[in-house]
Amino acid sequence: MLTYTITENIEKCDKQEFMRLLKAEGKLQQQLFHEARAVRHAHGLDEVMLRGVIEISNYCQKQCDYCAMRCTQKVVERYRLSRETILNIAADIKQAKISTVFLQSGQDPHIEPILQDVIPEIKQGLKLNVLLCLGEKKSKEIYQKYKELGVDSYILKFETSDPVLYQEITHSPLAPRLKCIQWIKEAGLQLGTGNIIGLPNQSPDSLVEDIELAIKLQPDFVSSAPFMPNEGTPFEHLPYGDLNLTLNTMALWRIILKTPLIPAVSALEKIKPDGQLMGLQAGANVITVNFTPTASREKYSIYSKDRFVVSLEHALRTIERAGLRVRVSG
Repeated sequence: MLTYTITENIEKCDKQEFMRLLKAEGKLQQQLFHEARAVRHAHGLDEVMLRGVIEISNYCQKQCDYCAMRCTQKVVERYRLSRETILNIAADIKQAKISTVFLQSGQDPHIEPILQDVIPEIKQGLKLNVLLCLGEKKSKEIYQKYKELGVDSYILKFETSDPVLYQEITHSPLAPRLKCIQWIKEAGLQLGTGNIIGLPNQSPDSLVEDIELAIKLQPDFVSSAPFMPNEGTPFEHLPYGDLNLTLNTMALWRIILKTPLIPAVSALEKIKPDGQLMGLQAGANVITVNFTPTASREKYSIYSKDRFVVSLEHALRTIERAGLRVRVSG
């Protein structure tokens, strides 16, 4: 290992040093990962949390240029899972001994009645944690209602801290999204957020500012995902986001923020076999297992039609290969 200690000096890093670490390769990258794992271990976070995701709707109000579920996409066959289907899958997640049900959808206001039915059943009936990722909501009261229903946490990624770039790729302003992030925290929900690496016209400066924004937000979960070109979108011919930049960002999240849950996202595995293993080696401690029915999952084209779908077997094997254990509760 190099004599330079990243963890001890991280608070003194300026923008130039952050850029050097973001671009780390070879011995410096291995040191970055080593120190990220050491921080994870020091905070008792070496056990990997499994989350069971149910993709409950592919309707969406937004028109993000990277997503095939964007509202202007006419060829997508839309779906919305029923209350009974969601609860049956949640029971399967409990049977798999996974303690968190992750309900994900496009930004679909018409799922609210379904959520009001299923959240109490999952939380109180099945005794499972409830995590939501449903996009931006129009008022603080909606997040407060989720908390009252039994929701534990909510993920709303800022995607990029650059307001100009955010406007360009989503055709909407960043400020309301950041306001929603604040509302999530004020409602007493655990906050998950993060960025996408490899967006068109994304500058190295903005990646450093992503890190600075996460420091300011102090999230309970933080993720970095590589950009994935998606069929039928304006960005379909662009390259994948850089794997090393993504892993290095994850390692920096761990060293700087120390205690958040950090997922090794499925897109890592899509870019490179063992990508999620590499994510765990860079300091991550969460893997999300997909429980969405196959027929619906094929329509949930948030990344690409041939995205990597994480099975329970794959997750357990990856965790074992990383020399880690599954978190039993949480």
